[in-house]
Amino acid sequence: MRTSPDRRTAGSVPLFLDALVRSVELAPDGIEIGLIRFSGWQLHRIDPLPAGFAGHAAYLVRVNYEFDVPAGETPPSWAEVHFAFDAADVMVVDAIPRAVIAAEPAVTYELTGQLNFVRRAEGRAHWAADASEANIALPAVGPRVACFGLGSPRVRWRHTGDVHAGTHTAWLVLLTPPERTELRVLAGGAYHLSDGEFGLRASGEPDAFTVRLPEAPEPEVPATPAGDGRPRVFVSYAQESLAHKQAVMKLCRLLVWAGVDVRVDQDGLEQRRNWDEWTATQILRTDYVIVVASPAYRAVGDGELTDATRHRGVRSEYSRLADLLHRDRDRWTKKLLPVVLPGHSPEEIPLAFLPAIADYYVLSAFTQDAAADLLNVLFTAPAG
Repeated sequence: MRTSPDRRTAGSVPLFLDALVRSVELAPDGIEIGLIRFSGWQLHRIDPLPAGFAGHAAYLVRVNYEFDVPAGETPPSWAEVHFAFDAADVMVVDAIPRAVIAAEPAVTYELTGQLNFVRRAEGRAHWAADASEANIALPAVGPRVACFGLGSPRVRWRHTGDVHAGTHTAWLVLLTPPERTELRVLAGGAYHLSDGEFGLRASGEPDAFTVRLPEAPEPEVPATPAGDGRPRVFVSYAQESLAHKQAVMKLCRLLVWAGVDVRVDQDGLEQRRNWDEWTATQILRTDYVIVVASPAYRAVGDGELTDATRHRGVRSEYSRLADLLHRDRDRWTKKLLPVVLPGHSPEEIPLAFLPAIADYYVLSAFTQDAAADLLNVLFTAPAG
């Protein structure tokens, strides 16, 4: 690739991400694009997601890069780095630094419920105090820096004016489909030098690469399951996405380790089963039925799902439960427990299950503490 003396445009380099939830591998040593050098990323999966992002996965990504200006040389008049994610279903929700017009000191940011960066303030309770989402450190930033590409599958930072040599840190929030486990990424950069300041320098060839996205962490559960006298629970949910199905199974694992006898359609799949009879038996013989709120379950219950070929299983379960609630409201109001998982909303509870006038149970995380109210009902108030 040929370059002119006054402008050199970067090629792309691979950044190798690890599958761990909170950390990544450094890019290989010695990879440079002129005076730009890419270094390590850190990747953290945001879990649970705030309400409004159901059906997605999100990642908090720390990006590091350097402007390696030789001692005594004049820095470039501008320099920029960019990252493009080769997928139409991936979006950069927000990024920092966003728009810097004067020197700013080091600041700690946190994420809002809309996955935007804001300066951390006392009194917010959306995240735990020690959560990564509440402790996003951005070092001091010099003028001027501008960010481009928010709301698209790409992001770039342009430094102008006094371009500082050394390491720079940036953060971004990446939104992807929940089933995606890998991403193709293109990294690059460009900078401008006046004639005569540097001779020609080598630059890398464009290079697309694949990175692995970390899986959601396993739920925190007690170390030892309870013994005899377990409440028996049937879990009713809509199989509307792989991510929702996985979240339901996290709930089931948490309940099992808390000592609950859980019946769910993912158990006993090694043998043929009459699902209609099995479901009816579970509903009638369990102590409680947990109804997991979701958009599809609400659509089934409110008659808004017009395609009769979709969600046949949850249609059948909903009809039985609604009929039982109509026949014996006092008994089944106690036995039916609507549960709202992380990233979901009480608005997703079907109206027949009384979300406005009866209790429901919101889990902010898959932990025993977050499920304390639900577990208290299961173990101390037999429905009869």
